[in-house]
Formats: sequence, structure tokens, C-alpha cells
Amino acid sequence: MRRDDSPLYGWQIMVAAVVGSALSPATLVNVPFSLFVTELQRTFGWSRSAVTAGQSVFLALLVVSLPMAGKLVDRAGARRVAIPSIVLYGTALASLSLLHGSPSQYYLMYGLIAVLGAGAQSLTFIRVISAWFDRQRGLVIGICMAGFGLGYAIVPLITQALIARWGWRCAYAGLGALALAGPLPVMVLLLHDAPPQSGPQVSRRPSTSEAASAEAHGHGSTLAQAARSLDLWLLAASFLLMSFALNSVQSQIVPLLTDRGMAAGTAALMLSAIGVGSFPGRLIIGFTMDRLFAPWVALGCYAAATIAVIGLLDHPAASAVFACAVAVGIGLGAENDVLGYLAGRYFGLRSLGQIYGALLSVYLVGAALGAYVSARIHDATGSYDGALRLDTLAMLAASGLLLPLRRYDRGESTP
Repeated sequence: MRRDDSPLYGWQIMVAAVVGSALSPATLVNVPFSLFVTELQRTFGWSRSAVTAGQSVFLALLVVSLPMAGKLVDRAGARRVAIPSIVLYGTALASLSLLHGSPSQYYLMYGLIAVLGAGAQSLTFIRVISAWFDRQRGLVIGICMAGFGLGYAIVPLITQALIARWGWRCAYAGLGALALAGPLPVMVLLLHDAPPQSGPQVSRRPSTSEAASAEAHGHGSTLAQAARSLDLWLLAASFLLMSFALNSVQSQIVPLLTDRGMAAGTAALMLSAIGVGSFPGRLIIGFTMDRLFAPWVALGCYAAATIAVIGLLDHPAASAVFACAVAVGIGLGAENDVLGYLAGRYFGLRSLGQIYGALLSVYLVGAALGAYVSARIHDATGSYDGALRLDTLAMLAASGLLLPLRRYDRGESTP
């Protein structure tokens, strides 16, 4: 089907974004990491913080790589960046099955996956969606990000099943194969960078008010221009702190629960529960952002996640842990959805790949620090309670930083 034959083509772009998100490095590398912590401890005798440092290396290298990937997407297009990135990082992920006990090899491989997979992260799909959709952009971003929620829910179960039956080496090989067999053919068939200049386009009629107030609202900003905006720094600081807290919980929830006596399979279900909350949460959040001020939407979700983290301090029963994990997933979903949506609304499409890449890098700095600090606190105290208290303070501060954000033009937000 040619792009100018049917307005439905934009929704095929959305399908590509959902599949790419569901089986991205975020879901295949970062999400199931918690399941490998105790496995690698037993196999190689490493400390918990030494194992978790692999995730921190992965996230830290993403911080360096994402701005460059965003610049490549802005210049060369999403398709030319995403397809080779999937091939390379999927191969590197599978090669973790060959680990022989050297920490340097372990850290090198996680760093390599980060660099090679930067072009298959959410910034690529947010850039494409923002080019194709305007009036329903929040909803479509929510649908795309729901792909991450789907991956959050399914990938831990697949990984735990592989570990239980064939061991952690097979699990790494299986995750790499899933990266190649899942998103790669979908990207080849469906992913295109921008709607045609003539013919029907999906939801791509910019509002008169958006065009008239482009300069006032920062649309079309370069990264240097955006860096002079208070909004960018408020967003960066808020996402840094919230990412620190939420990823601290996500990265350590399996060892946290198994330390408390929960079976590994049940703990894996709790990790999947984060995806259970994230999947519908992202759809609702995306729909709501088209109609309400997005930081208000985020605040409501952050409040639920904060209560959930406080609840984990009380060593609750399994059913309550499940509810807490769902709420943490809602918070994670809100953070990523709002990050992509506000980057486009405040700063436009001109350098969106670079600006979103920079904000996502800040988000990942928080994720890397949260995971590692949580593990270090456990190694020092034998408990995650101190980490959960620190996470609560970070979430409260992150919520407060959203309050001064200015209003933005929402375009034609009604269907």
C-alpha cells in the first residue's frame, strides 16, 4: 500500500511503534534484569551491587548514546537508524549467554548493547509519531508507550520460564532472538518517517493557534534554544528524581521479595505486575493528556506510585504487593508518556530527536543511580528499607518540580 492511498497508513506507523516499544532494549534488557541478579550471584559469586552495576553501565552508556542517536534520527530518519540498531543490539544481547565469569566482559557487553541499541529506543518512535500525528498525539503516544507496558508484563514471564527450564544463559539467548524475530520484520514492512506532502494524512492538521504562537511556545526550538528554557530544566530535574525512585524499585523488586521469602516465580509475577499497571495506564494517560494539562495528569499518577512505595515498607502480603507493583507501573507509564508528549509540545519537531534524547538521557541517569544506590544500600544494611525511604523523598521532590511548568498550546486536541 502506498502512503498516499489511505489515511489509515498513519495507524500502521502506530502498529510499528507499538511492536518496537514492546520488544525494545528497555523491555528486553532493562525490565528483566532483576531476574538475573541472584542467578549471576550464584554462578559467579559476585556481590549484588556488582551485578547491578551491569545495569548501571547499560543505562550510563545510553545516556551518552541517546543524544547522538536523536541527532541521527533527525538527520537520517527513524527507519535508517532503527533497523540496523535492532540487528546489532539483538545479536549483542544474545551473546550474554557466553559470559565466562569476568566482570569486565559483563560490563563491556552491557555497555555495547546500550550503544548499539540506542536507535531502537523510544526516542525513535516518539519522533515518528510526532511527525504523523498532531490532534491525537497524546493518545497515540499513549498507545505506543502501552507497547512498553505490554513488554513489561510479558517479557519477565518469558524470561523466568526460560531461566527455570533451561537456565539464565538460554534466557539471554532467547531475549536476543526475540529482538530479531519480533520488531525487525515489522520495522522493515511498516516504519516510515513522515506523511506524504500531498494526499490524506492522519491527524496531521496543525491548529491555527499552534502556528500563530509557534515562537511564543518554543515550537521548532533547537537543542541550544531549549536549554535556555526553564521548562526544560524543570522537566529534566523532575524526571531525574522520579526515574531514580521508580527504577530503584523495578530493578530490585525480585531480590527484595525473594529476600522476604517469596518464591522466585511469584516474585517474577510481581515484576510483571508493573507492566499490568503500565499497559492500561499509558492508554488512559495518553488519552487524558490530549484534554488536560499533562503535568496534572503526571501528578495524579505519581501520587499513586508514592503511596505504593511507602506501602512496600510495611512488608505487605502478596496481594498488596501486587497492587503496589501495579501502581509503580502506572507511575513509570506516566513518566515516559509525559516526557515524550511535553518535549514535542514545548519545543516542537525541529530538533525533537535531540531534545527528547537529552531528556531521556537525564531520565536514564536517574535510573542508573536508583538501581545502583538501592543495591548498595542493601549490601551495607542487609535491607531495602532505607532505599525505599530515599525513593519516597525523591518522588515527592519530583512531583513538586512539575508545579511551576507553564501552559503550552495543545493544538486541535479534540477529535
